[in-house]
Amino acid sequence: MRNILLSSSQTATIIVFCVLCAVVLIVLFVTALKRKIRFKDKEERTKDKLLKAAEAGDAKAQCEIAHDYRYSESGKYLYWLEKAAAQDFEEAIRTLADEYNYGNEYTNPPIKKDREKAIFFLSKLADKGDVEAMKDCALLYAVEYNDETKSLEWQEKAANAGDVESMEDVGIAYSVIPEIKDFEKSEYWFRKAIDAGSINAIRYMGDLYYYFEDKEDYFKAENLYRRALSAGDNYAYVRLGDMCKEGKGLSKDETAAFEYYKKAADKDEVVGKIRVADCYINGVGVARDEKKAFEILSEIEQKSILSKYLLGLCYFNGTGTERDYGRAFKLFKESPGYDKNSLNKLGECYYFGYGVEADKEEAYKLWRKAVEYNSEQAAENLKKYFNETPENGIKEVTQGD
Repeated sequence: MRNILLSSSQTATIIVFCVLCAVVLIVLFVTALKRKIRFKDKEERTKDKLLKAAEAGDAKAQCEIAHDYRYSESGKYLYWLEKAAAQDFEEAIRTLADEYNYGNEYTNPPIKKDREKAIFFLSKLADKGDVEAMKDCALLYAVEYNDETKSLEWQEKAANAGDVESMEDVGIAYSVIPEIKDFEKSEYWFRKAIDAGSINAIRYMGDLYYYFEDKEDYFKAENLYRRALSAGDNYAYVRLGDMCKEGKGLSKDETAAFEYYKKAADKDEVVGKIRVADCYINGVGVARDEKKAFEILSEIEQKSILSKYLLGLCYFNGTGTERDYGRAFKLFKESPGYDKNSLNKLGECYYFGYGVEADKEEAYKLWRKAVEYNSEQAAENLKKYFNETPENGIKEVTQGD
C-alpha cells in the first residue's frame, strides 16, 4: 500500500481550515441561539402585551389569548372566549356555539356537548342575521328536543331571511306534520322557493297537490312533475311512475310505472332504483326477479336509509339470497335511531332472538321508540306481545318518499 506523506505546510493548511470551519459553525450556532432568544423574548413581550390588553377588556385580544389554550387548557380557552362573547365579539360567539354544539375531544379536558349553551350562543348569532345559526337552532330543537314547534319557528326565521332551503323545509312541514298541517301556508312557501329559483320546490308543490287530503288536484300535480322534469329534476320520474302505478291522474298502468322508475334509476336516482327493486320483488310491471332486486339493493346499500332497511328485509326473509338473520340485524342496527321501520324490525330481532340473543326488555324499548316515530306495526307488536296500547296512539303522516 502506498503511503501518502503530507508536508508540514500542507498539514498546517488543513489544521487552519478545520479551525476556521469550527469557528464558523460556532458563530452560526451562537447567532441562531441569540435569534431564538430574541424571538422568544419578543413572543413573550407580545403575549404579555396581549394578556394585558385582554385583561383590560380588549375582546379581540381575549379571543386570541383563548385560541392559545384551545388544545391545552379548555378551562382557560372557554373563559377567555366567554369574556369576548360577553362583549358581543362575533368570532368568540361563533366559536362557543360550535364548541358546545359539536363538542371538542381534542382539548384537555374535553369539551362536552351542551345543547342549551349551544342554542344560547346560536341565538345570539341568529339575532345578528346569521341564517346558518337559525338553521342549526332548528335542527337542535328537532333532533335533541323533539320539539317540532320551536324547530319550525327557527326554520321560518331562516326562510324569512331569504334562505331557499328553509323555505322548502317550512313548506314541507306545513304539508305533512299533523298538528300544523296548512295547505295555504305550505303552498305559499313552495311558491316563494320556486320564485327564488328552487327546482326541488316545483316537485314539492306537485306533492302538495298529489298527497294533501281533500285538496288533491292530480292535473296540477302532473303538470308540476313534468315541469320539474324539464328543469332537470329526475326524481320527478318517480312521481310520474307513482301516478301510473296508483292510477291517480294518469291511467293505471304498471308497465308504464316500471318504465318511469327505470328512467329515474338510469339517471342514478336512488329512490328510482328502490322502486325498480320493489317492482322486481313484487312483479309490478315486470317479471318477478328477487335475485335482481337483491343485487340492486346491494349496490345502493349505503345510499339511503330505505335501501339499507330493504336490503335488511331481503336477508331477514331470504328474498333473492340465503336467509341471514345476523346480516339483517346488522343492517337494521346501522340505520339511524329515528328510522321507525328498522326500529320495529330490531324489536322483532330482540324479541325472538333473530341474529342476536333474545332480550324482550330491549324489544319493548325499541317498539316504544318506533311508536314515537309513528310506526303502526310497532304499536301492533306492543299490543300483541305486551298487551299495551300506546297512550297517544299513532299520528299518521302522509307524504311521498
